[in-house]
Amino acid sequence: MSSSFDVCWVDVPEKGTDKGFVFSSSWKEHLHSSEEWAIYYQIQAFSEGRAWLSQGSSPPSTMDVFNIGNNYYAYAEPLTAMFLLPFYSMGLLFVGEGYLIRSVLVGMIFYTCLAALLVRKISFQINLNHKIADLTALLFAFATMAFSYSRLLYPQPIVCLLMLVTIFFLFRYKKSHNQNDLLCSAIFYGLTIFSFNALLITVPLFIYFLYKIGFSINRKALLNLGLGLLPSILLFVFWNYAVTGNPLMTLRQHIYPSISFQFLYSTSNGVWFNLEGVFGQLFSSVGILFVSPILFASFFGFFILRSKAKEESMLLASLVVVFWLFISFAAHPGDVTARDFWIGGWASIARYMYLPSAILIIFVSGVFETIHRNRRVLAAWLFSLAIIISFLANMSYGVHHDLMVGRSEQLGSNSLMIWPYQQTPIELVIFAMTILLVSLSYPIFLTGKEKRVLDFVRQAFKKAINSRR
Repeated sequence: MSSSFDVCWVDVPEKGTDKGFVFSSSWKEHLHSSEEWAIYYQIQAFSEGRAWLSQGSSPPSTMDVFNIGNNYYAYAEPLTAMFLLPFYSMGLLFVGEGYLIRSVLVGMIFYTCLAALLVRKISFQINLNHKIADLTALLFAFATMAFSYSRLLYPQPIVCLLMLVTIFFLFRYKKSHNQNDLLCSAIFYGLTIFSFNALLITVPLFIYFLYKIGFSINRKALLNLGLGLLPSILLFVFWNYAVTGNPLMTLRQHIYPSISFQFLYSTSNGVWFNLEGVFGQLFSSVGILFVSPILFASFFGFFILRSKAKEESMLLASLVVVFWLFISFAAHPGDVTARDFWIGGWASIARYMYLPSAILIIFVSGVFETIHRNRRVLAAWLFSLAIIISFLANMSYGVHHDLMVGRSEQLGSNSLMIWPYQQTPIELVIFAMTILLVSLSYPIFLTGKEKRVLDFVRQAFKKAINSRR
């Protein structure tokens, strides 16, 4: 960010105007979507001590706002802006107005790093060893959308962070039954719901988990739960009153009074079961299994980890499934905010499954532990290949934003990496061969033949040098 790196329009003499990588002193700060601008204006508004973004007319570059009376407000819940406000203020204080967007993105990167560390801690809590827990954090960072989305202003990374903190303290409470852990878990769970109100659907899952781990209903425990949830309840009531005038009505509820689930939909060919969202979230060109194919391993990882930590694995899996189904049916692809629901627009893109991706990567690490322990060479190669493709896909995904990998508006690309020009078939073949060769490193290591391979490469390298001489 400090080097002003971006993919922008540039003049290429032999091609006319083309897209490419830009390092330029004339580069201006900008954001890539309407929703990002709405969140940025919300941060700006909080910095100036107000809830509304603008008066009289909507702020520029964004449509994700709604007016009540003369004031315009952001659709998104305010906690993301609150979390990023300190970084905005520091940027305003130390580097000036030309770096405010980058200052806010530094905050997003900081919180993403915290989320990676929490993924590591949770992995260790469910009996994965230290090295595997370290790997889990790295896979979350580089093989899912985590770091690619840390350069964008969306609520999902903050929502995920808060849920991970909630889970961390809850798992610690299971082992210690320390009331302070219960209090901390309640505090962050309340903030999680305040950051994305639709996560109220997960309340029964957490209640059931507490029941399974032997939660005793007594005065002290209930007091800790109540005190933990109180700050978020107060924030919720205060914010709703400031925006809608009704302490129990959110802005989304003001716009869309009820949630509408579409399980069936009619076409000229008859009535069909709505599977667009259910499959789109996973398998479409913007689904999490397309962007992070390594997550396929999580289906096996669940059964592996269930034998080590049954209650924890069941909670994590149920969070993924319930959230996935809710988002799929409440906001299926093809309809934007005109639908009658209060959680917002498109759901058929990977970022709405940001939290499930973070949980699924923990299950993936369980598979890796089994592969490594049992020295499964073929599985190790497939695992390595999936990691490399996931890494490259998310590099591309971070630049291309919400669109499918290898495709962007006004920029064609046939590869998982971004080039400022169309690649030739030879370049694509070389690229594919490089991926395959790199993916063989771990299987070779696993067979214990890495020393022989390294010696062979060393000797071949020496022969090549001597022949040139």
